[in-house]
Amino acid sequence: MNEDGEVKRFVYADWEIRVCLSALGTDGHAAGHADLWREGAHLCRVALSGRFADEAQACDALERKARDWVDDWRSRDHTGSTGFVSL
Repeated sequence: MNEDGEVKRFVYADWEIRVCLSALGTDGHAAGHADLWREGAHLCRVALSGRFADEAQACDALERKARDWVDDWRSRDHTGSTGFVSL
């Protein structure tokens, strides 16, 4: 884990996703977030907190949550005038 907690980085459906976790506590509690980038802009952050058997399970859960967010975003109509604001 690097100094900002990033444990994984990958591309999914034109989104760059960076998964960051805090250290897993002795009670199995972990917290983290995934930053979602598109076309070089940081557009979304999803968060996760809970108990996990290990860091890999926490990372997998956060990765699934980020992919689900992208899938939900892609399923919606984007023809209106709404958009993202800078984070």
